[in-house]
Amino acid sequence: MNRIRSTGKARLASAVALLAPSLLLAAGPAPAHAADTTTRILRAPLDLSVVLPCANGGLGEVVDFDGTISEVYHVTVDGTGGFHVHIVETQSNVHGIGATTGDRYVSTRVNLFVYNQGSGGLPITSTQELVFKIVGPGPGNDATLRIRNHTTLNADGTVTVAFDTFSAECEPTAP
Repeated sequence: MNRIRSTGKARLASAVALLAPSLLLAAGPAPAHAADTTTRILRAPLDLSVVLPCANGGLGEVVDFDGTISEVYHVTVDGTGGFHVHIVETQSNVHGIGATTGDRYVSTRVNLFVYNQGSGGLPITSTQELVFKIVGPGPGNDATLRIRNHTTLNADGTVTVAFDTFSAECEPTAP
């Protein structure tokens, strides 16, 4: 299995995506008797470099992508003061150019993130699933990246579940 490595920009973007729910929650809880729901749609430019090992005849190359990321944040503060965040992130009009070959690439990405926090801060569950598809010219240049993670902290703050899986595969070359 070939691996796709992201640059610092990609890791920074991922960190921002993971911190976004905390930033949204920093506004504080609603009164204990009322549930409050907010939905926000954010669009931002995307600037991402990915090391794609299947490109350039299997020699690999850096592919620089740009386009737009759209995020829908749905935040609910329930009647007990618990927080519930659902984020759906998609890409649109994202194109990349190989730094070595000049080959053109197109990518799609869907990122689903769910965060639940009880009143008083615990318990917490956090789940993310990301699928990132890169399509290039000719056979052997396509790749799929998958990231899944989940964390559960129980009411006393003990981590009871934690996993983070990553896979990246080059699509097989057509016969």
